[in-house]
Amino acid sequence: MDTDLKIIFTHKDMGCPVGYEIIDNRKSDIDHRIWSEIAGMKILYDRIKKFEEDKAKNKTAEDFSEWIYLNHYRRHFDKDCFRRIYVPQPIVINGTLAQQYGACHNIKDLSICGQALKDTFPQLVPQFEQVLNSNIIIPYIIGIMPVGQFKDYFEFLYKVLSNVLEKIGCKTYEELLEHVKNTEGYNVKMENRDNRPEYQVRIVSFLAERLSTLYWLQCSKQVPVFPATIIKSEGAF
Repeated sequence: MDTDLKIIFTHKDMGCPVGYEIIDNRKSDIDHRIWSEIAGMKILYDRIKKFEEDKAKNKTAEDFSEWIYLNHYRRHFDKDCFRRIYVPQPIVINGTLAQQYGACHNIKDLSICGQALKDTFPQLVPQFEQVLNSNIIIPYIIGIMPVGQFKDYFEFLYKVLSNVLEKIGCKTYEELLEHVKNTEGYNVKMENRDNRPEYQVRIVSFLAERLSTLYWLQCSKQVPVFPATIIKSEGAF
């Protein structure tokens, strides 16, 4: 396939902009209410694995694109970002990532994430501690990358975050929502903090951005990773 694969992850009803393919998070085999954009990534990952299996068996299969552009309905990359690894421009925050997480969410979940990382990628724990003690975050989970890099990126996020959910002890969205409603730490009164359970239940997304920051900082030691300004919109493109 000569044309690069440009993906939009969404759970909103919207038309498909020219040159983009819609992947509807609601149709994933993992719950988009828990996993957000990662639910869409799972659909794409499964498609890639199926293509690779068919090709290995010498089945007829259309060649998969070498480059994947991951966007979602509110944030996307500029068209000039082309065939290099791009991630959103890092954001510098006041205080450390750990302090910011504690101010906005349940700090215990960050500790659980560290334990899950220790179980799955123990060699990265010191680097994760460095990330959490820094004031830089690479947001949104999206990016532009070769197919092989996408597979590695997804597998990293999915493996760690699945372990997080196991440690929390919730298998469904309803269980996770009840956990948030009934567990101390999710409704601490702080200025400008959104304590709605429907917001705080997005634990996977909040942690994924911190893990994504770790992932891309580690990748940048091996391959060029370029920052890009992200175009934002609340609706369709």
